[in-house]
Amino acid sequence: MATAKAAPEGAGDVWTWTAIDRDSKMILAFEVGDRSAETAREFMFDLADRLANRVQLTTDGHGAYLKAVGDAFAADIDYAILIKIYGQTDGGKGHERK
Repeated sequence: MATAKAAPEGAGDVWTWTAIDRDSKMILAFEVGDRSAETAREFMFDLADRLANRVQLTTDGHGAYLKAVGDAFAADIDYAILIKIYGQTDGGKGHERK
């Protein structure tokens, strides 16, 4: 059985942030970086610059989005946060499922 190589010194997480249009599935903006508030802000300002009209924006529950969306769009956005909760429908304990 093969084993994975160890990550090089200084390696870290890299995330690809994407904004996808609900209808066309077109990627409107993307950002590659960490999960910081600074990266969220860069991503949201880039997205705001690409949109000509007021839109509805839905993000996951990552805390960095809240301020970034407010800074980039001010009051010119309909914004929602969608948090999915995975688990048993009967409330019992067990493995998470998707």
